[in-house]
Amino acid sequence: MTLAQNLGVSEEELIRQALAEFLLHAQYIKPPLRDGSGVERFIARAEEISKKHHLPEGYRFNRDELYGEYNARL
Repeated sequence: MTLAQNLGVSEEELIRQALAEFLLHAQYIKPPLRDGSGVERFIARAEEISKKHHLPEGYRFNRDELYGEYNARL
């Protein structure tokens, strides 16, 4: 059973609640001052990886397959 099911809400509502809670507290979090180069390096590296790794042809996202192990631990 998923957390959303345990709480009796949809996954969408759970995500909305989590974002609202995060944003409420985010105003108190001050990010470190940086020039943004870390993010730029991350994006560049992600683009490099995406050019080399492709999903198999015909691949279809399967939520149960993806979250199966996680949900089994709940």
